[in-house]
Amino acid sequence: MSRRKVFLAVVVAATLMAYVTIVVGGDLTATDSGFACGSSWPFCPGGVIPPNLNNPSVAREFTHRVVAFTTSLLILATLILALLWYRRDPRILYLSVASMGMLVVQVLLGMVTVQSDLSPDVVTAHLALGTATFAATLVLAVVCLLRPPAEPGPAAAPS
Repeated sequence: MSRRKVFLAVVVAATLMAYVTIVVGGDLTATDSGFACGSSWPFCPGGVIPPNLNNPSVAREFTHRVVAFTTSLLILATLILALLWYRRDPRILYLSVASMGMLVVQVLLGMVTVQSDLSPDVVTAHLALGTATFAATLVLAVVCLLRPPAEPGPAAAPS
């Protein structure tokens, strides 16, 4: 598989997962499950996998955190591949850096969200930035689909 196809697959996966993160987060808010793990972050009390996953609220909270973590890995992979393969393409580089920058702030806002006892202002900012992060990855995916980046050549030897 070409580098272009690999990059596009990662970008599309990141975009889809960013959307899924918003949907799962919306479910968390709609079911009033956002504080199921208390103010513990990034893990629920009891460790990486909470012992009380049979509680629907805890399962929802844990699912949101797992989905958000997966999204984070995909956006990070997008940035790494953009830096390795497309650093001379400002469209790709800018959108990848923007997505990652928003994600970093988004993750910090996620922490503040649970530590602020779900302050409505913080929850709103968290949702707004999550939507902006999704938008940035979506624009990157559309750009790559409509005007694919050039296939990168072999890596240059360090001087």
